[in-house]
Amino acid sequence: MSLSAAGSVEASMLGRIIVAFLSGMLIGIEREKARAAIARKKRRSMGIEEIVAKEFPGIRTFSLIAVYAAVVGVMWSSGLISDFQMVMLLLIFAVVVAVFSAYRLLVSRMAGITTIVVIMVDFVVGLLAGLGEVLLAASVAVLTTFVLAIKLPAEKMVGRIRYEELLWALELGVVLVVVGPILFSFNYEFYGISLRSLYLFFALVLATSYLGYIMARLKGNEGLAYAALFGGMANSEATLMALLGLVPRELRRSLAFHITVLANSAMIIRNAVIAVAAAYLTGTGHSASSDFTPLLLATAASIAPVFFSWRSSLRPGASMQAVRIENPLRFSAAAKSTLFYLFITFLAYIVRHSGVASLLLVMVVGGFVSSSATILALFSLGGLAPFQLARLAVVATMASVMNKVLYAYLVDKERETLRRVTLACLLQTGLMVVGLLPGVGPGS
Repeated sequence: MSLSAAGSVEASMLGRIIVAFLSGMLIGIEREKARAAIARKKRRSMGIEEIVAKEFPGIRTFSLIAVYAAVVGVMWSSGLISDFQMVMLLLIFAVVVAVFSAYRLLVSRMAGITTIVVIMVDFVVGLLAGLGEVLLAASVAVLTTFVLAIKLPAEKMVGRIRYEELLWALELGVVLVVVGPILFSFNYEFYGISLRSLYLFFALVLATSYLGYIMARLKGNEGLAYAALFGGMANSEATLMALLGLVPRELRRSLAFHITVLANSAMIIRNAVIAVAAAYLTGTGHSASSDFTPLLLATAASIAPVFFSWRSSLRPGASMQAVRIENPLRFSAAAKSTLFYLFITFLAYIVRHSGVASLLLVMVVGGFVSSSATILALFSLGGLAPFQLARLAVVATMASVMNKVLYAYLVDKERETLRRVTLACLLQTGLMVVGLLPGVGPGS
């Protein structure tokens, strides 16, 4: 072997050991920080328990364990030691770990096994690095450190979860993980209605309701605001129904307006993004950006109330943290909303294929059912100027804003709640009219 080749091999070996050292140090730093955090939390005076705690493995110990394992791996892979010698070195480490475990259990009276498991994982990380699996060793070290670091936050979160809430999560998991793949395996459509779309709507109602429940438990009405905003990005109708059903009746009146505004605003932004993206994907996006002025102007105007609704939904006295919310997974309500979605979709199919409806009527009816799907279909028609497509997209979005009144009616027929939902829809629809006024866009 030439001198340069030998130097390259030695550099590679040294690199493996350095990676093992850094990986062990990373795990050791986390252990040190966790120990300090627990000590600050307990705020106890210096005693025998704290002296023993300082003797627990830290940065130096975990770093040296990883280096030891890496050296063993390097020597064995390079043929410097035999298989028997490697086994003996592994047994020596096992004996040390066994003695330390007995000391923790019998002398320190500490029965936890996390530290022992981490020591073993640290040794495996060093051994992997020594054997040349550098990327795998570093990945395991990072993953192990992450799992250790989330212990305290996870314990705090788990402590706040009730047993029935865990059961609700399992029920939702059955719907999403077990039932979902079965239904998705059937690509069945009837009269333009897809079995997959019906399942997605049903599952989204349940998922949004549970998400809103968890966020409301963690952050009060701020959680509901987040759930309405991000849920509206996926399906504003399902989000509105889920959150209105989730809010206790005594708070529903005051929050119905704000939930509607937030869900609608998210949907309006989503539709604008879909329209612009569809324009470029279908080849109509080469025109001037001013062609989309009607849509962008209508979007900006209609989402203006979201700032007011966000602040108002967080006002004092409206917190839900002290309210015990019942099971958010109301399968009957989800089934009822899915049947209504099925009816509206079938009605839109009949109108589209009757030969009587104009393109504008199709935008209204289609937008009433699914504005995003209608907009995608609109930009695939061809033969229309971009600014005309933008205005038709505004019409479809306006129809999708107004359909919230009917969906809210399925959840709560109380006049005051419906009045507030209707007011929010009319307000945002009226603001969107600015995109249809003469003089807006190049087609004026």
